[in-house]
Amino acid sequence: MKPVEKAKTQKLVSKIESGNFDENDVDSLFIKLRAYSDGFPIFKEISDFVAHNDLRDRGISNQSLETMYLRVKFFLEYDSPKKPLDITSPFPLWIKRLMILQVHKANEHTLKEKFNVTKQRLETRIDKGFVEDKKNKMAIYKENMLSAETFNAIKHVMSFISGNAPFNQDDMIKELIGVLRKNKLVFDEYRLLGIADKITICTLLLFHKAEFDFKGYKIGHSEISCEKHSISINTRFIDAEGKEVEHIESFGNLHINGCVTLKNNGKELSILHQLMSTNLDVEYWCSESLFYIEPITPEAPNYLCKKLN
Repeated sequence: MKPVEKAKTQKLVSKIESGNFDENDVDSLFIKLRAYSDGFPIFKEISDFVAHNDLRDRGISNQSLETMYLRVKFFLEYDSPKKPLDITSPFPLWIKRLMILQVHKANEHTLKEKFNVTKQRLETRIDKGFVEDKKNKMAIYKENMLSAETFNAIKHVMSFISGNAPFNQDDMIKELIGVLRKNKLVFDEYRLLGIADKITICTLLLFHKAEFDFKGYKIGHSEISCEKHSISINTRFIDAEGKEVEHIESFGNLHINGCVTLKNNGKELSILHQLMSTNLDVEYWCSESLFYIEPITPEAPNYLCKKLN
């Protein structure tokens, strides 16, 4: 980093550290350090969002949505109808892509312990073990290229759907601190940790209404969401003996939801997948203007709930 650019970046760091900053300052910091963040994939993902916030066709979030899209597609076309898949015979090319994406989601320790293979090695074996016929969009097995143990490892990684968010607030802040340290910028780690929530709320805005092109049936998208969109506010809860019990409801924390859409039996099916989780309490961080109160149902006008718009 040139000295003059480092000096500008240092000013940004000091401003953010003071607590007197907004989303534009956070965006600027990610942009300033984008080219100097090798080895910090989550920081790079967010800085790429600042630079290209129209339509994403790569990155951690895009890949996570692609994995979910293909995994649900596989479930609908093979698992649910109990249609067997013989990977020694030609099969759809998108399934090979799913195999590799599922390896990324797998547990390294489990693969080593059960199948004596690392994630990187299994990915390489899948890539080399199947020829890609791109014209016909088919994958073709190379005879005697894969061992029985490798086949079992592939079967394992294809057996689960992972709904976990690819990263969270703590991951992001940890990598931010790592990038600042890597570039020898002056900062107080404890101060940054103290304003981590405010940095995070600024970051969430980057993901709101973002679009993703993972070559699926439709473009995916993401938006700020929460764990619960409605809570009861004047309902008494009783136990089996008729005694009133304390019942505290919460909207939970804010997060980023991604949405993928598939076509199934002539109808569209939308699946939500969490892309980033946070520690941000909904009622603390959302304006009161976003909430409204209404009856739980028209038939029970006296029982009210609070909803988040």
